[in-house]
Amino acid sequence: MSRPDPTRSTALLIGTATHSQQALDDLPAVRANVTELARLVTTGPVDLVAVDRCTQLLDLSHPGEAGVTIAERCGEAEDLLLVYYAGHGLLDDNGELFLALSGTNPRPDWLKYTAIPFSWIRDAMRDSPARTRVLILDCCFAGRALNTMSAADVENGLADRSEIQGTFTLTATSDNVAAIAPVGAEHTAFTGELLSLLRHGPPVRDGHPDGEDLTLSAVYRHLAVTLPSQGLPRPRQRNTDLAADLVLRPGPGAPPAAEDQPSGETPAVAPASNLPALTVARPVLDTLRRPQRLFHPLHRELLRVQRRRLAVSVGIAALYTVFLLARLVVPEVTSSRGGWPGPGVFLTILDIAAAAVGTALALTAARDAREGFPGDARIKWGLAIVIWGVVAVLLMVTVAMRVVVPLLGDYSHFVVPFGSCVFALALWWFGGQKPRDESGVLRMWWRTPFVVAVVFGAMTALYATPDPVLGETRFISLLESHALGEVWTLAGFLTIGFLLVVQFQDVLTGHLALSKRPLVVSLSKQGIGIQTRAHNRFIAWHHLDRIFVAGNVLVIAFKRDYPEVEKPREFTYSAELGGFPVADLRHFPHSRAEILHALSHFAGGTLHGVTPPGPEEDRLPTRPDGRPALRYSDRWSTQ
Repeated sequence: MSRPDPTRSTALLIGTATHSQQALDDLPAVRANVTELARLVTTGPVDLVAVDRCTQLLDLSHPGEAGVTIAERCGEAEDLLLVYYAGHGLLDDNGELFLALSGTNPRPDWLKYTAIPFSWIRDAMRDSPARTRVLILDCCFAGRALNTMSAADVENGLADRSEIQGTFTLTATSDNVAAIAPVGAEHTAFTGELLSLLRHGPPVRDGHPDGEDLTLSAVYRHLAVTLPSQGLPRPRQRNTDLAADLVLRPGPGAPPAAEDQPSGETPAVAPASNLPALTVARPVLDTLRRPQRLFHPLHRELLRVQRRRLAVSVGIAALYTVFLLARLVVPEVTSSRGGWPGPGVFLTILDIAAAAVGTALALTAARDAREGFPGDARIKWGLAIVIWGVVAVLLMVTVAMRVVVPLLGDYSHFVVPFGSCVFALALWWFGGQKPRDESGVLRMWWRTPFVVAVVFGAMTALYATPDPVLGETRFISLLESHALGEVWTLAGFLTIGFLLVVQFQDVLTGHLALSKRPLVVSLSKQGIGIQTRAHNRFIAWHHLDRIFVAGNVLVIAFKRDYPEVEKPREFTYSAELGGFPVADLRHFPHSRAEILHALSHFAGGTLHGVTPPGPEEDRLPTRPDGRPALRYSDRWSTQ
């Protein structure tokens, strides 16, 4: 027998309680099934998975919303993988099993487009690296009766149909019996008895010795006797590779079950005084409060990426400062010391170094844009335009001048460079009249560095062209004067200085935004309290259709009959999320697991739909509508 490691285990709980198609009856008990099962498996004494590794998918409308999540959660599990589904099970014309969603069309030829093919779950579990895999299906096939989910006569049993090696599969019924969902009951019949087992353990009358661990095989033995004795369908199970020995609920006072031991070795047992108290519940938070201190450690952690980027920019600014000072000192030092190379050698090295640093800086712009810092990326791309645009314009204008001068005369060599400058200035002016995009940034953001490159490149070309009177070229003088190197160094110094200002402003306004916008979320068995600077609101749980966590954002959704005027005006409704974003969980000085545990404890069946954040959501702050923002000063404000 073994107990899983909660931090290396994953639970995926899927349920469909409501349906848009009249042909499929709503199953209100499914919602309570999923939320209560999530609470039990993430808290003592069951404690199979960590709270942040338990994903609930409730009332999804389209299979595409579930497919990626199923694959990701199954792939994350290392020790235990638990997959549960409650709802309607349906068969297509080929006898393939499909799991119904809110938008499922029960026509057999439409199932593959509107329901979850069971093969997705079977393949994802089969490919999972988890050591133990548990599949629980509380569904049948095509029932339309008021008190049942669905039923159909097929040749093979559902447990046999869902066979996966190394997996314990438990199903509510056989193929030709309806899974019961009593009207008005809190849970479906099968899951209700399963939840009771997890809460209290099996009664001694089952022949289960008092105080022993509750394993998967013991769960099946109890359900196989209890459910039929109540006139309910008999469940089915399939076990491979001893998965049935998994301990779901340790017996009272029993030590943790030993992991697999090599044959002939006796596991070491710790003294009883050092054993964890598995039956003691974790402390439950009832108040979530944003820290109000300006430079609170939590705020420094949230702005860690911005602060690191600012530190890197400070280092690069120091490097360009060294380049500028060296340009002033090198000629004097080298001319006063005999045996040293001339200043031209050192200045050439500085020229190349300035161009190399600026180019390397510009190469990081694409990464900045991907990570959500488009402003920084544009500044760096602007530096690249200046550094190499001057060279490109110098070459193009020089070639153009050599064509124009023979045609218009010796004194017309100024026409091309000055015409280029006028064109660049006109582009800069009219580019500023363009409309702004959705983020409020000018579409022609590159116009300023482009004008700088054209002006410097054109004027430098004018200086370097053959003298129309003397007929001498000045390119040698241009290289000897290190004019290009001075442009590169100065452009890099000014650009990194501007970048410093922008990044410092981002860090400072981020600290101000996090510390000057108070929010207190109070939880109780009666409801949720939300206190901001200007509002203090209490919302009873029975007024909410649901409360859920989408990524990092806590969201509330009201029932349809709740008065529109009573809904919180201090928060922005998000059509994408389908509710009112209340808070970013990252802004509270508690772990995600502690917060989810508190929500599960107080909200009960009202809480469902806990979606883990993606990489982009974890890296970026949050906007008023719950979507990722570019800067912390853009995150939602509370009055």
